[in-house]
Amino acid sequence: MFHTKYIEAAIEKGKTLNRIFSVNTCTPKSVGIDPGFGSSNFGVCITELIEGAVNVLHAEEYPRPDFNEMIKTTVSLLGQYDIRFNNSCRVFVDGANPSFMRALKEMVDEDENYEQQIQFYKKHYPSVHDLQFLQQNMFVIPVPFNKEHKRMLAHTKELMEYHYGLVTINPKHTKLVTTLRTAVENGEGILDKEATCHDDLFDSFRLSLQFWS
Repeated sequence: MFHTKYIEAAIEKGKTLNRIFSVNTCTPKSVGIDPGFGSSNFGVCITELIEGAVNVLHAEEYPRPDFNEMIKTTVSLLGQYDIRFNNSCRVFVDGANPSFMRALKEMVDEDENYEQQIQFYKKHYPSVHDLQFLQQNMFVIPVPFNKEHKRMLAHTKELMEYHYGLVTINPKHTKLVTTLRTAVENGEGILDKEATCHDDLFDSFRLSLQFWS
């Protein structure tokens, strides 16, 4: 799906960027979470906007995830990178797991009754209600993956390839590099998850890129 030259370009830029900058708590950041449980893995990807580039700070896939442990891990990562609503940061979560959404929102002191909040927005702001509208009003944002997955895949491809790519990846993120190298698109704008290694991490990666339009 991604030409090798674009992946290599992202890695080379990542090497340079990470030699110059350490973790910057002042940059806007975006977290993508694919909260898989049971037989699925739990994917988390954190990106930041720095020097005009989308830099990957964290990219991990957790096997055999425990619900409570993943809540703790997520909250710990938010604290580690100083990710807050008022710090121009957002968290994008696959909306197919409402129990995780509510638990995480409770931990970050956000209204956990987000479904009612979304219904309110749809009723009173129907002409402008969309994912971008939610970004202005929520910190932890549910993403309807079944509806948005094709658009998110196209957006990921655009950020990876436009002007040789706006994404920078430290080579230490080996699972992310692997998932990009093995990613297969089935010709209909859909990721072939059977053929793609670490597909849960890939999903968290494309979720994190939603903040960067």
